[in-house]
Amino acid sequence: MAAVAGSVAGCAGMPSSGSATEFTASPQSTQQQNNFTGPYASGPVPNGSPRQIVEGFLAASGSDPAYSAVAGEYLLGSAARSWNPGSVKVLSSVSVTDSGPPAPAVPHGAPRAQVIVTGSVQAEFTGSDRYISAQVSGPATVAYNFVLVKTGGQWRISNPPPYRILNENDFPSYYKAQDLYFVDPSDQALVPDPVFVPLGATEQQLVTDLVAALTDNPATPWLTGAADTEFPPRTTVAVTVDGATATVDLGGAAARAGTTTLELISAQLVWTLTGSLASPSGIQSVVLETDGHPFVPPAAPCPGGRVQGSFQTQATYQCKDPYLSAPASFYYVNQGQSWSRCGSEAYALKGSIGSVLPVIGRTGWFTSPQCATDRYVPEASPGPPPAQPQSLRPVSMSAVSPDGKYLAVVTSGKDALYVGRLSGNAASFPGTPRLAEPGITALSWDHDDNLWVAQNGNIFMLRTNGTVMEQATFSDGDVAALSVAPDGVRIAVIVTGNGPGRQLEVAAINQTGSQAVTLPHVPSVHPLITGIPLGASLADPVALTWYGADDLIVLNHSSTGNALWEVPVDGQKATELQVTPPGTISITADGPANVLVAGLSGNLLAVSTGLEGPWQTLGEQGHDPVYPG
Repeated sequence: MAAVAGSVAGCAGMPSSGSATEFTASPQSTQQQNNFTGPYASGPVPNGSPRQIVEGFLAASGSDPAYSAVAGEYLLGSAARSWNPGSVKVLSSVSVTDSGPPAPAVPHGAPRAQVIVTGSVQAEFTGSDRYISAQVSGPATVAYNFVLVKTGGQWRISNPPPYRILNENDFPSYYKAQDLYFVDPSDQALVPDPVFVPLGATEQQLVTDLVAALTDNPATPWLTGAADTEFPPRTTVAVTVDGATATVDLGGAAARAGTTTLELISAQLVWTLTGSLASPSGIQSVVLETDGHPFVPPAAPCPGGRVQGSFQTQATYQCKDPYLSAPASFYYVNQGQSWSRCGSEAYALKGSIGSVLPVIGRTGWFTSPQCATDRYVPEASPGPPPAQPQSLRPVSMSAVSPDGKYLAVVTSGKDALYVGRLSGNAASFPGTPRLAEPGITALSWDHDDNLWVAQNGNIFMLRTNGTVMEQATFSDGDVAALSVAPDGVRIAVIVTGNGPGRQLEVAAINQTGSQAVTLPHVPSVHPLITGIPLGASLADPVALTWYGADDLIVLNHSSTGNALWEVPVDGQKATELQVTPPGTISITADGPANVLVAGLSGNLLAVSTGLEGPWQTLGEQGHDPVYPG
């Protein structure tokens, strides 16, 4: 692991019990970030009862990093020296109760007491002092039995838990979301690793800790092996912050790295330190140095870009961002055929939507996923669509690859999957299906033009370069729906079979260790890393779509009607949208540059320019809308 020069901030949090005071610090480079305001813990009260000591310990162990050492004052000396919590449990309904009166001292022993802390687990995080990230959840409830011993006339805890305990309402007061950016196995795109950093860290501490985190592969368990860092092993780093610029000086193995590696390292640094999600507020550019010498890319790292000297910004590495949002067409099915319409939000704000276009025209041309600027009509316009070739098979769902080169369709009986490929200006379908079994429930493309299919609870991955198919192993249940993130590494799934209703999870695709086979032999195993549950408030999710790098939009079923929810993939609490159009049965999105599109019962479609609504029902019918991907 790389050596890091600089101070390290501790992890933080605060349960609802215990006395507290407030302070405010200004966001200068040597002060706490973001005008941090929050309670901080004090030491044990003299002659405190066992319950008071436990409550004070919970407050101290979950407080701001600057005061976390206070927690040791509540522990026996041996426990204080060995206590090193490696995770955080966020609880609701926290209860602290005495298990009975203190036991009298036994011969040659000190008086003892027990206090039980219980609560419902809303989220679990693991990590170092620098940051924490969501982990695979354990039991749904916690009941921890604190044992206290009286020493020197004062009660102290002898068995602190191996984790910190936070009340869910206090968590946002001490942590903020932050994306660390790693690289996908093909070095094409950056992969966000959503973590949480302490709000009380200084800007210098925060930048130093984020850079240190990038020198190793992701610590988030479910991303292990699916994304990696470009920092070579045995790299040393020194970090300085000067105004709006962070300078990162690499030593060791990285000082001898080639241009391609240094450009990818720069992309990781720039997007982590200047990205949109809660990055250090004052950092706008990064200077990368090797042994004190500034690195300047010899040519623009991205097509059409330009070199801006040693000061590197997001614009330098825009092509590495898989979540760039540009106006795009959404695709849907009507009368057994596939159609497309431009979903540009800019035009939707004016009450317009793209004209209906056939995915495949009569002459065989294939509709581009890009939007034309002269083909818009009022949203309620019912104009009839142009015809498609009669020779095409009736379909029930379709999916278009992100680059617009491939179209996948499922026949009306959901029993056959065909993949069409562009050949010059004409689209073509093979005479035989790629998959010829019933039970196909979901399609999703990754950025390498691999098609992911949910069928009869299983996941299959079909490559477009032949007849290769691989089966993905996923042990958390039968998969009913799936969506691959634009980064090509993360995959969101809805699973059944583990308890009542369906469960929403996010997992990672492990691109190593699989062996492709040729049909019709048994598919090979393509492993998925076990994911983490999301959206504990969702009792029965039925449809999902990615909405940027850090959020999903999920349709949840209930007896009172379906509702749309925004679900962060970092483990935070899901939020129900203010408005869900009546009869919603499916949902798709493609970033802020495009409208949300909902499929409604009755073969209707509705669009919205934002999560807040309002929704407008389109005049032309259709179902199963999807954006490319």
